[in-house]
Amino acid sequence: MAKNKKRRHSRTVELKRQVEQEKLADGKDRARKRMDPTARLLLYGDLVFLAFFSILDYKGLISQLVSALGTILGVILLLIALWFQFGRKNNGPGRRPQL
Repeated sequence: MAKNKKRRHSRTVELKRQVEQEKLADGKDRARKRMDPTARLLLYGDLVFLAFFSILDYKGLISQLVSALGTILGVILLLIALWFQFGRKNNGPGRRPQL
């Protein structure tokens, strides 16, 4: 009479499962810490915009008033980018979860 024995998982199977779970946890952690794409695009655009206005101001091609307006607009774009990154409270579809 042969007895049916339960198969026991070897230690390597348990280690592989543990490594896989750690990889999933690391992936979720990286996704949570990822920068919002809209905020990143606004920050890059703002950087180029302010650099362009700084060059024009340095060369003397624009007046001080236009330079000041460009700087104010750049600061407004920066604040909007920061709002996209940190300020949204509700998590609708396509929005990343809050910490």
